Amino acid sequence: MCLGMLRADEWKPSTKIQSVLEFARQLLSEPMPDDAVEGRIAEQFNNDRKAYEQTAKEWTKKYAKESKKLFW
Repeated sequence: MCLGMLRADEWKPSTKIQSVLEFARQLLSEPMPDDAVEGRIAEQFNNDRKAYEQTAKEWTKKYAKESKKLFW
């Protein structure tokens, strides 16, 4: 996920955490593949949405379980 508002040249001290979190939420619901950090993933998003969604589900299951172990 690329949060342009967090780049050093775009960051402003007046930016509120609420704005950052809202922007992150928006990117999760409406990805912008043309501004992707991982080109391979953006390509899959654009060209094979079904495979993209399957991979996303698998990674979410895997890494959500690992995170839970770390924090609980």
